[in-house]
Amino acid sequence: MGEELGATDIVPSLEVSDTFEEFSRAPSLEALIQLARDVVSDPTWPTVRAWTRSGRSAVGCFPVYTPQELMHSMGLLPVSLHGGGESIEISHADAALGSFLCSISKSTLELALTSRLAPFRAFVFPYICDVSRNLEGIFPRAVPGATTHMLHLPQNFHSAATVPFLVAEYRRLISKLEKAGGEPYRPERLAASIELFNRQRAEIARLTEMKRLDPGKLTLTESYLIRRLGGLLPREVHLQVLERVRGQLEERPSRPKDAIRVILVGPFCEQPTLDLLDLLEQVGCYVVDDELLQMYRWYDPIDPNGDPLENLATAYVRSTMDIGVRATPTTKGEAILRRVEAAPAQGVLFLTAKFCEPALEDVVLYRNALDRKKIPYLHLEFEERSAAYEQSRLQLETFVESILFD
Repeated sequence: MGEELGATDIVPSLEVSDTFEEFSRAPSLEALIQLARDVVSDPTWPTVRAWTRSGRSAVGCFPVYTPQELMHSMGLLPVSLHGGGESIEISHADAALGSFLCSISKSTLELALTSRLAPFRAFVFPYICDVSRNLEGIFPRAVPGATTHMLHLPQNFHSAATVPFLVAEYRRLISKLEKAGGEPYRPERLAASIELFNRQRAEIARLTEMKRLDPGKLTLTESYLIRRLGGLLPREVHLQVLERVRGQLEERPSRPKDAIRVILVGPFCEQPTLDLLDLLEQVGCYVVDDELLQMYRWYDPIDPNGDPLENLATAYVRSTMDIGVRATPTTKGEAILRRVEAAPAQGVLFLTAKFCEPALEDVVLYRNALDRKKIPYLHLEFEERSAAYEQSRLQLETFVESILFD
């Protein structure tokens, strides 16, 4: 398919060194965040190209969950695929996918059909919806020579067979990764990777807590860009970035303003544009909890002792994550009320990707619970290439004023 449509000549706009030293030597927090913005906005994957220049392999991971610790332990760079964002014009993917599908599916396929995913050796698609399943079927033709894998995740968390099932799924993935340039699986290396990712998640938790306690110290967009680097950099490098950011934020003065505290629900797969994230706080919202980039806050620390593969599977099964593509023993309504109380938040923003059925189905359950407790909320839909936000701005300003002057 990629050959039939032709490849686009892409000129990289950003180059990153093989050592990724730019991220440790950025002269200030503001310079680091600008570098993160440049990396995230570049559709030629500068960090992936830097990684693969020395013969190493990278794996593209479609949202929402993949066992990235496992890929890391095999010498691979797991990279989070969040579509093409604002920088990709859809010109080929519409011929392969239907009209009423989410933007992330089309822009991800567009990246493949225009040779922008050439640096990757493999792609993993978790079975979160029919769209992800169909992408996995198309990719072998869109990216010839690359390995693709559909990761089946359990939904019955009460069965004794759940963890063994997921371990078996991980082993199927291991065999694919070894063929895609990964080193042979070794339990001791997975245990070491689990410990590294535990540290990364702990630092992200500290960043999230800092944003919750003092939202005037860090904007939502800044927090998002710092976290987004976690799916683009070697995890060792990102851990250093997180540790440095924490130190600089402790010295950064807070810039409080009249704003309401809200939690952001819905964008667990497709990501809003940076302009839309900026807008949320421009109109007077402090986002003190969100569902952006849930991969890096998926579960509590994993025990590296014992069988690490089983521990990884057990952590997934026991995760308390309650989002649209995961069924948990708790009800959705109870989950949203607990999050509002923990934030603590004055309202809820539902920001859902257009045509995302899992997110839209959850909104109904969430709204019923919020209505019972008389907690205000606002629902907005978005697409990757949204450019005009006049109507969204008006709705957000009205929502903020209704709470501030109630």
